[in-house]
Amino acid sequence: MPACCDCGEERKQYLIVYIVTMEKKSWDPAVAFPVCMTGILVTSVALEVVYLILSNPGNGQVTLLLLTSYLIFNVIGNMVKFIQTNPTIKGVFLEHGIMGQGWEYCYSCQTHVPPRCHHCFDCNVCVLRRDHHCTLLGKCVGHSNYRYFFCTLVHGWLALLLATFLNAEIFMEVLHEGFGFHSFFLLLMPWMMLVTGQVTLSAFVFAFVADTCVIGFLFCFAFFTLHSILLYRGSTTKEWFRGPTKEDYDLGWKRNFQEYLGERWYLVLLFPWIESRIPGNGINFQTAPNSRKFSKSTDL
Repeated sequence: MPACCDCGEERKQYLIVYIVTMEKKSWDPAVAFPVCMTGILVTSVALEVVYLILSNPGNGQVTLLLLTSYLIFNVIGNMVKFIQTNPTIKGVFLEHGIMGQGWEYCYSCQTHVPPRCHHCFDCNVCVLRRDHHCTLLGKCVGHSNYRYFFCTLVHGWLALLLATFLNAEIFMEVLHEGFGFHSFFLLLMPWMMLVTGQVTLSAFVFAFVADTCVIGFLFCFAFFTLHSILLYRGSTTKEWFRGPTKEDYDLGWKRNFQEYLGERWYLVLLFPWIESRIPGNGINFQTAPNSRKFSKSTDL
């Protein structure tokens, strides 16, 4: 193997950047803590929903249990796959010779990065086709794990919708008094009501989980609506808020679904472990034939 040359021009010509993925013996606390907190919330909602179903026997009990189990399984399964999948440039060869228009230099990672790749200061690494940093799961949403994020969002939204529906009746039964000041503050500040001794522990648990279900449902619905629009247009959250650029990655709704969810996009919502290969490598992206052109600079 030839000796390393300190010539700057030759180094630029043959430079190949390779970022090695180091296996960690333990989870990064920045990932472990939000995942544990999210897991506790998911578990508490799941247990309460199962309790509500079992405490109200009827003809639809088995159906509700099966539906709840299916939704929870998909939420947890997609969360696990999301965390296990690496959307960053770690372990990816970025060859200097293939650099073209749109490549930028990341001073934090000290390497050139391809288009749609942006640095995340929470993850401290550049992410391929970065969408945003998911605070609840402690990782960025990018090229390789967007499918699992979107499926978690869809199944979480449906599960919280079911939980909100089941909680509505039992919550009113616990209050016994309709919507007065007592019930209003219990719904708004359940911890304060518990500390001051205004409610029992069981009433607090139901109120807290009910709050979690309602807030979580609205949160998931808003994100589901946003990402459905982005998915349809083949755009990321960063690109959406940045506004029009020189590149237009909208290849039509069907091709956009394939680019983000994989070639078997129509099956990914059924099961987290269904194989659905994502076309491309997260480095090179096809632009629309009628890509819009703008004269203004797109540097941010």
